[in-house]
Amino acid sequence: MLALVFVIMTVGELMLSPVGLSASTKLAPKVFASQIMGLYFLAPAMGQGLGAQVVKLYSVDNQQVYFGIVGVATIGCAVLLLLASKSIKRYMHGVN
Repeated sequence: MLALVFVIMTVGELMLSPVGLSASTKLAPKVFASQIMGLYFLAPAMGQGLGAQVVKLYSVDNQQVYFGIVGVATIGCAVLLLLASKSIKRYMHGVN
């Protein structure tokens, strides 16, 4: 089961990485392209660091609350991205 989780995560990364890297370089100002690439790679590192801190709150006694909060936070981030999608598309006008 653990191997299946790693396969799914790897396939997801292989599908997401080229698109994210391409969008980062196309949308960044030319003089800041390398800094934006650094930020692109820093974001997952920050997420993993945050996850390492949040997982300390997990216990068998509160697993429903823990996963409920993680799920609500995920849905909240998705809603924020949905709300920001119009302005993101506006910034991407003319980018192929």
